[in-house]
Amino acid sequence: MRSIYLSSIGYVHGEPRRLADLDEETFIDLAALGDEVTNYRASDLDIWQLAVAAAARTLADSAHSPNLLVYVSENDSDSTGSLALIADSLDLTAIEYMSFSGHDCGNLGPSLRVAGDALHSGRCDRVLLLLADRALARRRVMASGLSVFSDGAASCMVTQEVPESESSQFRVDSIATRTAVQLDLADAADKGILSTVRLAKSSVADLMKDTGRQQADFEHVLFSNYRVTSQRFLTTAIGFPQNKLLPGPVADLAHCFSADILVTSDRYFAAGTLKPGQRFLASVAGPYSWSTIAIECL
Repeated sequence: MRSIYLSSIGYVHGEPRRLADLDEETFIDLAALGDEVTNYRASDLDIWQLAVAAAARTLADSAHSPNLLVYVSENDSDSTGSLALIADSLDLTAIEYMSFSGHDCGNLGPSLRVAGDALHSGRCDRVLLLLADRALARRRVMASGLSVFSDGAASCMVTQEVPESESSQFRVDSIATRTAVQLDLADAADKGILSTVRLAKSSVADLMKDTGRQQADFEHVLFSNYRVTSQRFLTTAIGFPQNKLLPGPVADLAHCFSADILVTSDRYFAAGTLKPGQRFLASVAGPYSWSTIAIECL
């Protein structure tokens, strides 16, 4: 694929709640999960309101307004109404917009491809990408036991040219997505991320072929905010040494659906851990898909 650029990352999360205080029926051992996840984030705002709060930060940092809005949410039951409310709240009532879902926590990779296709078609030159979600009632604990869902949103401006922004900036050089739908898996836990390791390996291989790079060319590996022990396992499973893993703030933020990678990337860049010129690999997964993203810091 042709490169795209991410800039002006903005994000919001709900208020911290102690995992130890979570009242939810689950087969997962919360005591064991609590060794790695201290807090989750809960919000009374609607999903579209979380999206607006994150997007306002992106727009405030952007030199130009977008001409396409892509709204990504897995749990919004009225994306049509939400899109109208978002556009009105952000004073973007005349631009084109669309919604995207279907890959659960793995929506970032496919939605970036959609944004890139729109940009390179010539139909637009700036895409406002919004990723927002809230946990469903009584379903904060992931069935796989990998983490706890948090309420929040992240947004960024996606362009095909180097952006005019003083905030963190990233170039996406390639996105590789592999899909394998298996509806006959025995139980919900089998649909977790650990059952998609084969997809992960294939996705990484596709990415290396597309970019012409080797795994040694990537200084770091990022995953969504799963348990760090699981992230370490996945790092090894896709062929990277453990010292290349950069875990997100899972203890404090838990797992905010498709927003984690943008948040983690921005935080590490601001802290100086990710530096201009460094390349890193980001992996996101849905129930039946795995996307690997090759990113360079600018």
